[in-house]
Amino acid sequence: AALKAVDLQLGDLWLKYFSLGGAAGEYEVEAYLQGLLSLPVLERDLLAMAANELIDDIPRSRAPYSSELQDENTPEQQNAPDSATASEQPQTEPRDQD
Repeated sequence: AALKAVDLQLGDLWLKYFSLGGAAGEYEVEAYLQGLLSLPVLERDLLAMAANELIDDIPRSRAPYSSELQDENTPEQQNAPDSATASEQPQTEPRDQD
């Protein structure tokens, strides 16, 4: 299901799986993914690892942090104070020290 959601190609998945030490051939992997063949636990885990690494490499939308947005702001917005300026902050009276 995860592979279809991100549109990974079988050849890319198999190559990554093989580079991680997977022993099954591309046709066996394809048959496993279609539910036609069972793979040993180690091979299934290597295949899952390969898929997860490929999925992690795919750029996707995410919520930006404030510091990331600051780079995109106009110079006026970047120079604007984040909080009240000193003249706007409430003045406090000096406390008497006993």
